[in-house]
Amino acid sequence: MRLLAVPVRVDALWLATDRTATGPTADFTRLPYLDAVTGRDANTDERFLSDAILPAPFQQDLLLPAGIHLHWSLPDALTRLTHVATTGGTRPAVDLPRVPNRWLVTRTRPDGVQDRWVVESDALTDIDRGSVVHPLLDADPRGSTGRPWRYLGRRLPLSAWPGTPTDRLAALTALDYGEPTFAAFYPNSSSVFGHHDEEYGAVAPPDGLRYDVVGWYVETADDELLAALSTAGDRSWSDTLADELGWSVPDNGGIPPARMVCFGRLTFASSAKRAPATGPGAAQESWVWVANTASEALAAHLGAVLPGVTETDTEELLEALTFADELESSTLDLPVRLAQARHESSFGTVAAGTVWTVRRQDDPLDGNGDGSVDGNGTGLGPVSVEQRQARERLTLPAGFGDLLVALNEAQSGYDAAAAEVTGARQRIFADWHRYLVCAYPQQGRSDYPDPDLVAMYLRREVSALAGRLAALGSWPPVGTGTGLVHRLLAARQAAEQALDTVNVAASTARSRFALQQVPGTPYQLANEPVVLLTGAAATPSDRYGQDGADQPDGLLPCAVLDVPGLAGADLGGPAGVRRLADFTGALATKLAAAEPDHPGLRSWTDQPWHPVLLHWEVEFFPARAGNNLDPAGRDFDPDFVTTNYTLPYGDRELRPRPENDVLDTGANVYAGSTVLSAAARPVLSTRILRYLRGTPLARANDERQAAGLPPITADQLDADPAPLLGWCAAQTGDPRLGTLAAAHRHLAEHEESNLAQSLGGFNDALVMRHLVRQLPIIDPTGFASGRALAALVDQAVAGQGRHAPVPLSDFNPIRAGALRLRRLRIVGSFGVGYDVDVDQPRTTSWLTMPNRPTWVAMPPRLAVPARVRLDLLDADADAVDRPVSGLPDSSPVCGWLLPDPLDDGLRVYATGGDWLGTLYLAADPAQPGRARWEAAPDGPVTDVGLIGNLRLRTVVERLRGLGASGLADFLTGLDDALEAVGPADPGQHQGRAMLIGRPVAVVRLALDLTASGLPAIHQDWNVFRQDLGRTGRETNEYPSVRFPVRLGERGRLGDGTLGYWLEDGRGALGDRYHDVVTLAEADGDPPLTVGIDLPARTLTVLLEPAGAIHATTGVLPTVSSRLDPAHHHEALARLETGFLAAPVLTGADTLGLVTPAADPDRVWSWRERDGAGWVETTEPPELADTFPTGLTAREGWLTLRQQSPA
Repeated sequence: MRLLAVPVRVDALWLATDRTATGPTADFTRLPYLDAVTGRDANTDERFLSDAILPAPFQQDLLLPAGIHLHWSLPDALTRLTHVATTGGTRPAVDLPRVPNRWLVTRTRPDGVQDRWVVESDALTDIDRGSVVHPLLDADPRGSTGRPWRYLGRRLPLSAWPGTPTDRLAALTALDYGEPTFAAFYPNSSSVFGHHDEEYGAVAPPDGLRYDVVGWYVETADDELLAALSTAGDRSWSDTLADELGWSVPDNGGIPPARMVCFGRLTFASSAKRAPATGPGAAQESWVWVANTASEALAAHLGAVLPGVTETDTEELLEALTFADELESSTLDLPVRLAQARHESSFGTVAAGTVWTVRRQDDPLDGNGDGSVDGNGTGLGPVSVEQRQARERLTLPAGFGDLLVALNEAQSGYDAAAAEVTGARQRIFADWHRYLVCAYPQQGRSDYPDPDLVAMYLRREVSALAGRLAALGSWPPVGTGTGLVHRLLAARQAAEQALDTVNVAASTARSRFALQQVPGTPYQLANEPVVLLTGAAATPSDRYGQDGADQPDGLLPCAVLDVPGLAGADLGGPAGVRRLADFTGALATKLAAAEPDHPGLRSWTDQPWHPVLLHWEVEFFPARAGNNLDPAGRDFDPDFVTTNYTLPYGDRELRPRPENDVLDTGANVYAGSTVLSAAARPVLSTRILRYLRGTPLARANDERQAAGLPPITADQLDADPAPLLGWCAAQTGDPRLGTLAAAHRHLAEHEESNLAQSLGGFNDALVMRHLVRQLPIIDPTGFASGRALAALVDQAVAGQGRHAPVPLSDFNPIRAGALRLRRLRIVGSFGVGYDVDVDQPRTTSWLTMPNRPTWVAMPPRLAVPARVRLDLLDADADAVDRPVSGLPDSSPVCGWLLPDPLDDGLRVYATGGDWLGTLYLAADPAQPGRARWEAAPDGPVTDVGLIGNLRLRTVVERLRGLGASGLADFLTGLDDALEAVGPADPGQHQGRAMLIGRPVAVVRLALDLTASGLPAIHQDWNVFRQDLGRTGRETNEYPSVRFPVRLGERGRLGDGTLGYWLEDGRGALGDRYHDVVTLAEADGDPPLTVGIDLPARTLTVLLEPAGAIHATTGVLPTVSSRLDPAHHHEALARLETGFLAAPVLTGADTLGLVTPAADPDRVWSWRERDGAGWVETTEPPELADTFPTGLTAREGWLTLRQQSPA
């Protein structure tokens, strides 16, 4: 039989004596259950909760006995999740390959004597023989004890195998019951993918001692090789293995292998260190850096260790490389954009529902005849020129924007209610958790609430959830109703019906309009702090996810072996296994021939070290003033953030007020554990080379060419960057290049001694909850009423029970203060831990606390997903604050203002660009306290009250009320603001801009801070007692805390915010106009604040139309909004301006004027009054060559306006 030998890595931990280690991820033997033999409850001192079986961080309760502990890895292809189609092929599901369930372990002594054992990885038994514990899944055999768990895996000498028949696991995978570290962590899988040799304990393993491990599938139906080959199609079998599994085979001819076996060999080398397993680098120096991201921590580390550089400058330089693609076009405002990019990188996104839009869908152009057919199956042929032109003339029906807004409002309401339903389900699960604690108190604890009272509270919550579900409805709705889902369906049908009407006409152009769902603006959640570890302990493991990493083709080298006389069925019995065992030497020879330094053939030279877990413990010191720790009042002060922090202009981060001692002395201690991820390793060296491949490489090659040297190609740079790095180091005129060269060399030298990982679970800990895998909602030892309650709760939770409450902690939903590391422990694959020295941690320049160098500043962040919405409002919606629909006919522009320096006034224009009139810097004769208004020539708006748009009228009334002097001050500030805002396209219409100035858009917007779902609640036991007697839950009023908002970004190119008025709840303008330039120069607190529970703030903003509006809070990433070109391009093109020309000496009967050159689409016009009204002369003639005979003094308006279409 032909076999495919796939290498596995075998590691060995040698212990001279017993030692304690970190135990398995969960201890299922502590679960309560009804003993089927005795009929009595077992483990009655525990609750059926994950808390009962999960070890605490830093807990070490596993005793590893002396001897050699073997642990083998699985090929990467057998550990990766894949997406497969479910029934119908419409929805992907996640699948995990089966893994070999039989392993033959052969020990060969130096004298050639061999011992062999068979490890049955899928064996399920009820007797503890040192096997790991497996929680029973639905498909697993139950056994006869009534336990919810059984022992998994057993080992037998080959001479005694197969032994007594036993039950088998339904499906063995690398995750077993769903634990990500199952196969990777020896305490989880020691009897499944491991072997303990007791013989070599106090006696050190001799030189040349060898272990061979061979694994195979009992059933060919489980063999992943055969599953992959079944997808070959037209590919060769070797190409199929390369494509599907990432495996290479040197001899790709002949028939494909019939089975696969895994093989690994480990030989104790003569130079091996027989040292105790104390963890790596016990005597080596290690450092800890804390930052918002892995790249930020690494940049800070390099800034400290590289010679001759400053930490801050190096940190900023290396961080700029991280965002090089985004910042490539930014030069003048690079520091501003870099600061924003770094701030944004400290957040992650959380999905937030969907938004509806409309898209035009065209048939293919079909110029080559691609076979498009109509509904009758008739060929449509190529799209004609007339059809293409007709497509461009298609428009949506009138009023469709209102339907689209209504649809999005219905969708938003549905999504928000659905998120609250999820939050309610999670609260019910947390209270179920509390119920079990109350119903089954641990010995010596009797101060919990009455479980009957908690049960009644749970039923009340379930009833309230039913009300929420009734109001929400389920999609798709059935029949009629008043639920949110029915409103959503009605809004969608109304929009679709409107589109059906226009699509009848659009069909002739072979096009149609269709509704489309796109992701909504996501919520943002602050990243959990990241620790960068350096030194030997921080060596990332090459055991997992590295198959083929050292091969040119990136494939894992395998071998094909023919074993005569072996049939597939033989591998189920001793004879076939012995036959296979006789070929282990041939297997090793084959693998060595495939690759001299083959990953499956290894020598034991030292105790293995493969980091798998990180245990962490930190202290958090919250900001003091107004926090929720005051015994006299546990609610947050609404000014908690603004009292402790300020938002300096030009900064993206909230900074502690220097006059306050921000931190509270009462520290909160949080702890957790997380799986170390190889993907978290920084890749800064790659970014450095990518940058150097640009301009620096071109400059270096220019010098080399001048010196007669050949250029350095990109491929040569990738293979050997030393020549270019040497050139960079010599560039004394540009020290940045020398810094980059030094950084790359340092990274190359220490690439394998740094590991970055976030403190997973920190955000959840701040809100007193723990995200862990939860047990099913049952009460196995309870009375009938308890089991009925469990069924009721299980139905209500509906799979949303992911967070367990942590009542013995502190509630910090606003992460504002400082952090101090207390403990860090890296746990290796065998459970051996290494405690990292955290006495002198370092951090970035952004997070450094000058008076406390070992602490890390924690600027204000919300510990729950939230977002800032910046919505432009429809200018025509006077009665309601309705957002724009996103379509061209829904504009946020209420009108236009244009400073008129020639006539000392402010011109006012309608949304479409029609000139309405001018406010002059002169007192109104009838009302001296108000500025004078004059209608545009031939215009009907003789009074401000006649301006059609309510919002524009409100602004003009406010400006008129300033009086002549007040209006003059306003225009001075507006000119300064426009001067500070660079035009988006300085080369466009320069001549016209010199004549008419720069128009200013009057827009309205809504600014809102929202959080996802229901607010986080206080989980303390005393608080819960109070919650039992009231309708609401305790949040310490954190949703009412206000956060400052800076509107506009002076110094950032592309920001067009000039100033704004805050509006009250009735839409009236506030008393003050807030000029962005004046606010920036004052560097005080922004006048605008938002809060989760506060209503959205509406503002009227003056905006340079080509620029964006930026809103910065510090607590969340900066958000922005800008006008669609459709909302200002045509209006600005129509915008007409003019100036009074008086007196003009011209002929009595003819008009002759000297006018500047106009843009091609603009014409000059002369307007003057006669007895009947205004008379307009378009394109007045130039002055005649001869002096006019009859001079007449005329007075009129010289106007520049858009040329009428021909």
